[in-house]
Amino acid sequence: MKILEKILEYIFLPACGVCGKLGEGYLCKNCERELERYSLVRANKCENIDNSLDIKRKVVIKGVEGTRIFKLHVFKYENVIRNLILDYKFNDKSYLYKTFCEFIVKNKKIVEFIKSYDIIIPVPMFKTKIRKRGYNQSELMAKEIAKNVGIKVYTDVLIKIKDNKVQSSLNKQDREENTKNVYDLANSEKMYNKRILIFDDIYTTGNTVEACKKELVKAKPSKIGILTLAKD
Repeated sequence: MKILEKILEYIFLPACGVCGKLGEGYLCKNCERELERYSLVRANKCENIDNSLDIKRKVVIKGVEGTRIFKLHVFKYENVIRNLILDYKFNDKSYLYKTFCEFIVKNKKIVEFIKSYDIIIPVPMFKTKIRKRGYNQSELMAKEIAKNVGIKVYTDVLIKIKDNKVQSSLNKQDREENTKNVYDLANSEKMYNKRILIFDDIYTTGNTVEACKKELVKAKPSKIGILTLAKD
C-alpha cells in the first residue's frame, strides 16, 4: 500500500491543502509557518499538556483509585484553523486530513506524546451521519497518524449507538446531558492493560471525550490520554 501511495504521489504531485501549491507535500513551508502561529505545541516545550488528576470522576484502573489523564491540543480553534476545520468537516474537503497530519507528524513533541501510547481510538460517529458526510473526520486523521507514528488504531472498540444532537448547537449544561449513554464498548479485551489515546477534532467543554473515556475505562487500560486537533 505504501509503495502504491508513493507511485501515485510521484505521478500526481501532492498539493498543499491550504494554498494549493504543488511539490511541497500536503503543507507547504509558507502555510506551515502560518499554522504555527496557532500551534499550542512549541518545538522546545509542550505547555498545554494537562496531566492533572480528574477529581470529579474518579475511576478504578487495576485497583488504583484515580486516573491521570493527559490531554494535548494541537491548535487554538480560531481564524485560519477554524476555517480549515469547518471546511474539512462540512464542505467535502476530506483531503485536509493529510494537511493536518503532516503538521502533526513534523512536530517532535507531539509525536513523542503520541508514541507514549499503544493505541489511538478516534471518537466515533453515528452510522447515518457517516453515510451522509462520507467519512469520519477523526477516523481519517487517527489512521494517518497511526500509520506515520507507528502505533495501532482501533475503530471497532468504541461504538456510537445514539444519534445525539450536534454539540456546537447546545449550551454547556445541555452538552453534558447530550453525551450520556451515547457510546458503547466492544472488543474490550483488545484494550486490557494498554495505553489508550482518544482522538477528536475539537475540544470545547470536553464532554465528548469524557463520555468516550468513561466507556473505555471499563476495558481496564493502563493509561488513557486525549489528543485533539484544536481547543476552542
